[in-house]
Amino acid sequence: FYHGLVLDTVLHRQNPVTGLVATSEQQDHAYIRDNTYAAMCVWALALAYKKVAEADEDRARLKDLEGRAVKCMRSLLHCMMRQSDKLERFKTSRQPLDALHCKFSASDLGPVTGDGEYGHLQLDAVSLYLLALAQMTASGLVLIYTPEEVAFVQNLVFYLESAYTVSDYGIWERGDKTNHGLPELNSTSIGMAKAALEALAELDLFGSSGGTRSFVHVMADDPQSCAAVLESMLPRESCSKETDAGLLSVISYPAFAIDNEDVVNSTRDCIVSVLEGRYGCCRFLRDGYRTAVEDPTRLHYEPCELKQFENIECEWPLFFCYLLLDSLFHEDEDRSRRYAALLERLAQPDRHGRPLMPESYAVPADLVAEERANPGSQERHPVGALPHLWSQSVYTICLLLLDGFLRPQEIDPLGRRLALEAKPDLVVQVVVIAEDSKIQAALERHMGLRVQDFDEVQSDTGVCIFPAKLLGHFYSHLGQCQQLGLSGRQSSEAGVLATSRLYNVGSQMLAFTPQFLDHHSFYLSLDLDFLLDQFRTHVAYLRRTWAAVGRPLFIMPVYHWYFSPDQPVQPALYSTVKKLQSGYIHGTRVTLGMLSDFVDTSCVTSMNFLDHAKGDALLDQAKAASRSSRRGRSRLGSGSNSANAATPSASGAASRVTSPTPGAGSGAPDFAALARRKKSVALTSAVSQDLGRFEPSLTPVDDEVAAAAEAAVRRAQDAKSSSKPVSCSRRSSDSSAKYVLKDSIEKADNADLMKIFKRKHIERQDSPACRLSELAEKELLRRLEQSEHLYEQFEIIYQLYIDKGLIYDTGWKEKSGSVTLRDLVAELYERAGATKQWWLVRYTAGMLEKAVENLPVCITDLLVRQKQVTIGLPPEPENCLIISPQSSQQLRELIKQASFNDLTLGVLTQEVLVYLSMLARTEPQLFANMYRIRVGLIIRVMGTEIGRSLRLNAEDATEHLLSLSPFEMKTLLHHILSGKEFHAEYVPLSQGGASHITIVSANETELSRSFYGQRGRLGSSGSKSVGPKQTADSHLLDPRRRHPSDPQSASVSGESWLSQSLSSDRQGQWLRRRKIDGALNRVPADFYRRVWRLIECTEGLSINGHVIGQHLTREMTAGEVKFALQVEAAITAVQEPEYRQLLVEALSLLVRLPDLDLHRCIDLRRVLHVEQLVTEANRLFLADQAAHGGDATSCCAGSHDKRLACGGANGVCAHFYDSAPSGRFGTLTYLFRALTDFIGLPSDDVDCAVQ
Repeated sequence: FYHGLVLDTVLHRQNPVTGLVATSEQQDHAYIRDNTYAAMCVWALALAYKKVAEADEDRARLKDLEGRAVKCMRSLLHCMMRQSDKLERFKTSRQPLDALHCKFSASDLGPVTGDGEYGHLQLDAVSLYLLALAQMTASGLVLIYTPEEVAFVQNLVFYLESAYTVSDYGIWERGDKTNHGLPELNSTSIGMAKAALEALAELDLFGSSGGTRSFVHVMADDPQSCAAVLESMLPRESCSKETDAGLLSVISYPAFAIDNEDVVNSTRDCIVSVLEGRYGCCRFLRDGYRTAVEDPTRLHYEPCELKQFENIECEWPLFFCYLLLDSLFHEDEDRSRRYAALLERLAQPDRHGRPLMPESYAVPADLVAEERANPGSQERHPVGALPHLWSQSVYTICLLLLDGFLRPQEIDPLGRRLALEAKPDLVVQVVVIAEDSKIQAALERHMGLRVQDFDEVQSDTGVCIFPAKLLGHFYSHLGQCQQLGLSGRQSSEAGVLATSRLYNVGSQMLAFTPQFLDHHSFYLSLDLDFLLDQFRTHVAYLRRTWAAVGRPLFIMPVYHWYFSPDQPVQPALYSTVKKLQSGYIHGTRVTLGMLSDFVDTSCVTSMNFLDHAKGDALLDQAKAASRSSRRGRSRLGSGSNSANAATPSASGAASRVTSPTPGAGSGAPDFAALARRKKSVALTSAVSQDLGRFEPSLTPVDDEVAAAAEAAVRRAQDAKSSSKPVSCSRRSSDSSAKYVLKDSIEKADNADLMKIFKRKHIERQDSPACRLSELAEKELLRRLEQSEHLYEQFEIIYQLYIDKGLIYDTGWKEKSGSVTLRDLVAELYERAGATKQWWLVRYTAGMLEKAVENLPVCITDLLVRQKQVTIGLPPEPENCLIISPQSSQQLRELIKQASFNDLTLGVLTQEVLVYLSMLARTEPQLFANMYRIRVGLIIRVMGTEIGRSLRLNAEDATEHLLSLSPFEMKTLLHHILSGKEFHAEYVPLSQGGASHITIVSANETELSRSFYGQRGRLGSSGSKSVGPKQTADSHLLDPRRRHPSDPQSASVSGESWLSQSLSSDRQGQWLRRRKIDGALNRVPADFYRRVWRLIECTEGLSINGHVIGQHLTREMTAGEVKFALQVEAAITAVQEPEYRQLLVEALSLLVRLPDLDLHRCIDLRRVLHVEQLVTEANRLFLADQAAHGGDATSCCAGSHDKRLACGGANGVCAHFYDSAPSGRFGTLTYLFRALTDFIGLPSDDVDCAVQ
């Protein structure tokens, strides 16, 4: 029965020469997806015959079936191999026109449509093919015969490894559901790609006859990246499809791509509840394909006509097959019987009584109106192909399982169905390695930690340790094939899953340090606290995602720049090591030891794709590069005072230099103060707008300083394009490590430093900057050579930078050649990093045009989670909205343009993008209900929050923001995104009074008060006390705004400080909260669905003049991301974040009207002007304030000449913004009172409606 069924329904159109199966009699088009399912069906029947083939006839049928399956699969491979040039181009371009074709001629294996005539980019089809290839190979079939074919399959892995970033045309071949040929990021494609990558990892394509060159290698981080994006999208299919029945093939057979049972169940339940009908499941909502009202003369739909397909979409029995398979794999007998009975009813018998599965069932044209009025009430008839090749193949597999001829594990020899099984608790192996013997001795002296250095590890274990970049370099040789013109792996990225293994290259074993520890990348790696935070995050990531044999191995090197061996170890490093020694860190079990302890228990991968000669050559290059890398780091600390430059006290001095006391500019000029004025002028101006509303008494930014600095930046940009080398006096040097900058004396106390500097370098001129601008290049270089102060060095270099540009040749010679101004700026950057002067690090990074190497990946991490990104301070430039992946060069130009060539703002934008990407991966819940991330506005809020917490004006707030370490900057961003209350505090680093700023949550603040209060009491009884930890708000309550090291500010009593601080926090609390939520575009849960329903009941919404018409409800469904983006765009057009959030509050009230007005007593058939509702609520608030003598009587509720003296945005009183949402005088109370007149609601029905 089954042999005849398969021959007559699946293979009846198989070409006898090529082995491909045509889709219809009229065309010989053979689709990859349909043919793969056909081959899987034939293979499944062959597996069934293999168990019972005792007679000669059965053995002959078995051989015939296996041959047909192999022939079909190999023909598909040959079709794709003919397009190896397109595969090679696609690895770099990721463009649809370079994609492999998804259908070919069944007669000659050639293409049947042009590159641009069809949506060929269908990653799910190629992924399905590779998944089937892996499963069939694991079952014993051999489908790959030659090394060239192995190389091609390996390059198909590269074709898919970035599937989570590629927008394609999806499982239904048309992209966006309007069928306009717009590719989208599709969950089905990502899920199938993940399954294929996992299935192929370390698979021998030659089967039992294979060797070292027939294995397929997959970077373990690639499928995990697909998994993270996939789980964040489900049950959504794409931006235009709320969900899709095709996802059943992802969460169950054949992909089994999800290992989270809750996600699997919720996705299945969503599909069943939204798409299931009596005849199958709709593909997706408002699917017009083959419906009676579809216009068959055109492929595309007009957006407004999608509404007519609602409730009459065709239903596909194919998805009942998937649901039946799912129930069989989960051994759910009740569901199995239900779907088996439904499919038996839907199958159409042929003349021999064999069941044929139709493509879909449609509502007849004469019953469309009745079906729309009462969905599911009308009978449907089959339309499309009969039998439908895809559906028939899957249905046949279902029948084989139902009748007991196959067991689920036989068609899943790789065990992908076990993804939901509980995994044993994982232990992460951690090895700490010292850079040299000095660090080794310091770790043992301060922490009792015995470690080895790099040389000792190699001599003890024979394992060479290299940076992660070199692992990417090794893998760039994977898959190279000159015969097919394939170059191998393009990406040089190597994630933490890849670096947590040991590798064999010939007889040499290699280990790799994680990529985030590469200190030659962006300046974030210069902050030890940031690196340790990343370390904890990556250890937890390993616990969640590790699936390889053996335990993960995490190598943590400790370099000189982490701390000085002569000074105490930094507390963060000490704490981390102690937690590692305890065996538990960040929710993960760890074991700390020597590398020799872990060689036998670690996962070992063989780089067998490298021959001995190439492997030896690459090893020699890697060893040379590694030695050069470590020497480069150690040389940065050379010089007479270099050991002191990185001490904690030096760090504190640097922090104090960037945090001056008021009045530092009086008297003789101060180079440090002048240098700090070169910070972001644009950001200072933006922050000043917000701080004026928080604290109108704070001093505004100095317009003259802002104008001067802005002009300086402009001159710098103009000079760079026209600079010419100038010959100056030469200076010989014996060291190639340093150029001309003498070691700065940052260890000295700030006051003493300024006295020394003023005595040596300040003359009678009023302005040092003016004096420098008047000096010739030779004189500037002479002063630079003699300077011992970092800020004067910066001023001189900056003057040369403005006048000459980075390519200016100083005339000084080193062993490596001439010294350019770029070399000097680079050394200044390294000095600033060593002394932790972060504002100078950021500024010199901007001068050097440093860029985050993986910035495109950071942007993509946000985009693939359905977030749009805007760059630049508000109002953002029109072309600075990022909605698709960009190249590094494109992003650099975009950020430069959006930052108006502001050096500091440009690098700070990159920095914040890195943090947003990290948080999106590790804590996606922070971005719930947010679709557009406005980076510039977030940066402005960060500056405003620093100013509010420290009670500073805009200029000082910007300065303090730029002086935060990367870890503190990330902490500040996290607190803002999470909605936690926090404070910025000055933390004393030593008894000398040096301090730095730290960001702590409200709970941590209370704990620190208690801790330091107890220490103070102990100190008064005889113990030595360092002094209280100064919370920023405390020392700034005094109008004189004392510096935190001022002893008078430390004498404020705890009770007095606490009462003042709480009073200060209460004032402006809700205004601040609304500004933050408005900047983040944060809205309530299910907000956009409710807005859609409200718009459906009205003629539209007007938000500050931007009308959202009712036509959108005809074009989009309530859960579409596209609709949410339309609404958010209208809300985002409002510039003031606090006003924007008040509009959201008004909308959250309006959207309840359709639910409350059950009897349709309210006439909503008009455009609702939301801003009018807010205006009326504000009027009612002011009336109450005047009647009760409230705070607003001092401004808007008082006399006419005092109106908006509070600085409220858009004509709304600041006190209204600062009101709590609930309560008698809450904003929602006034909005509801205004709503009565706004919609004409009878006053006597108000209470009833609320109830």
